[in-house]
Formats: sequence, C-alpha cells, structure tokens
Amino acid sequence: MNPPCEITVRVLLPALRVLIAKELSDTYGWTQTRIARKLGVTQAAVSGYLAQDEKEVILPPFSVEELSSLAKSITSEINMKRLTYTDLINHICKICLSLRRGGTICHAHKMKIHELEDERCAICMQLHMSLADVSDLRRRILSEVKLAVDALETCQDFTLLLPEVYSNIVMALKEAKTISDVAGVPGRIVRFRGKAKALMNPEFGVSGHLGKVLLAAMRVNPNIRSAMNIKYDVDVMTVLNKLNLKYFILKRDPAYKEGEDELIRFIEELAKRGEGWFDAIVDEGGFGIEPNVYLFDENATKLADRVVRIARMVGVLKKGGNHKSK
Repeated sequence: MNPPCEITVRVLLPALRVLIAKELSDTYGWTQTRIARKLGVTQAAVSGYLAQDEKEVILPPFSVEELSSLAKSITSEINMKRLTYTDLINHICKICLSLRRGGTICHAHKMKIHELEDERCAICMQLHMSLADVSDLRRRILSEVKLAVDALETCQDFTLLLPEVYSNIVMALKEAKTISDVAGVPGRIVRFRGKAKALMNPEFGVSGHLGKVLLAAMRVNPNIRSAMNIKYDVDVMTVLNKLNLKYFILKRDPAYKEGEDELIRFIEELAKRGEGWFDAIVDEGGFGIEPNVYLFDENATKLADRVVRIARMVGVLKKGGNHKSK
C-alpha cells in the first residue's frame, strides 16, 4: 500500500515546518519558544529547524519556489494573528488536498506507481472535489473567481502589484454572512518563477482576512461582492487618481496594534456614515502591518479587469521612471 499521504508526511510537512520556522524567526523576529508553541513542537525541534539548510529539506517532487511561496503565505497569516491553531491545521490540510488533486503530489504519486496512470486514478479528486455537493450558485462563483485568477496570471505587469504578503481575490454569495460564504484562493496568489501564480484552485471559506474585509464592505453597500488586495505605493496611488476611483484612506493609530480589527472597524464606520459605493480602501499600514490597497467591485471578473488595467498603467509609470515606489 502506497497512499499519497506518504509524500505529505515524509517530504511536505518536514519542509514546511522548517520554512515556516525560518520565516517567523528571520522576517518577523519570533523567538524559538514562541515558534514552538505555534507549531506544536518543542523548542529543541525549532532550534534544529533553524539550523537546517532549506535547500536540503526541500526534496523532490517539490521545488524551493513552490514551497517557499506557500510558507510565506502561511507565515504572514500567522504573524497577523489571523490563524488559530485549528486554522493552521485546516490550512495545511487544504494545501495537501489541493496538491493531491492533480497537483505536485498527484503527479509524483503517479510517477512512482505507474499503474495509477494506467488506471486513470482519480481517488483524491473523487473524495475531496465532488461538485455534486456544491450548489449551482457556489459553483458559478468558483468559476468566476477562477476566470478572474486566469486574467491576473496572464497579465505580465501584475507582479508589480503583489505585496510582500501576496494577493488574493475573493467573491461572496449575495446573502453572505460568514467566511464560509466567500470564495477565494487557498495560499493566495504568489510570485512563482517571475510570474503571478495561484498554486491552488478557488474554494469557499479559505480567506479569513480578505473575506472579513469583503463582508464588512458588503454592509456598506450590498452591491459590492468582490475584493482584492494589492501593493500600496506612489505609482498605485497615481493610477487610482487617474482613474478617478473613489477611495478612503485608513491612517492607523500607532497605539492600536490589532491590525485586522482596526481595518474592519474603519469600514464599519463607513457603513454608519452611509457612504454607499466606494472602489478602494487605502491602508497605509502600521505596527507589523504592511500597507495595502483593497479594491472592490460587483464581481470577481470585473475586479480582475480593473486590476489588470491598474497593473498596466503602473507598468508604464515604472518603466518611464516617473516615480519611485515607497
């Protein structure tokens, strides 16, 4: 018996533990004790992770780029306190399932056991991706988000808009109440081999932060159904103004260090004021919070079209050297 789980246990999980530990330590300055508590391992284990060369722990079938992108995405969520221990396990499991559904693990498993290719194995797909359990409405939204992602991936200038925490694009059901009613990209849209790449297909309930932002925006105006985060810099702001987009700026309180809560509270204030439609919220960042621009529209494909236009205009500005990014 050789289930694909063996690849996850022997290769994927050890590599992700090392990469996440290193990222939390090197990028965010976490102590070994704090990392150990979050990952559910001992401090001695974390010490060992930090001493390892990542190129030695990332083994075939995975590439350094692929797993580094996944680890950076997970780590940014951990640092922002968006992932509970349960959330973290759920996130890792979703990554594993996606890689088994026609991804890296699936291909490696079929190369190892040739009979699976001959028999056209689709076990993981059947177990975890049965569309019979998905309503027509949810299926349409997943398709819409996938089309939006495809448009972003084919735009050469879109990488100019990717923030350090990477981007995501989400779309909600019309009567969305919780994160489970919002579809997004597990692991976000990352920079992969010099291009923008969504490493997994859209699913519902996978984007905690951006999902909450969208739900809050929908309380301001129910016609808003899709949201996306992009990089904040002077070129992006120049383009927003050229396009005459309506936006509000969040200037964070240095004394207030609960990043997500402050953003949600800011959007809720817009609802109380009855602001109606807006195209963007500019979050100038703060303590441990990277500046981001949050864009909104009626659906994911319309939003992606707008983001592609913004990316191309930003590309022209940067190539022309008219501005220096912040």
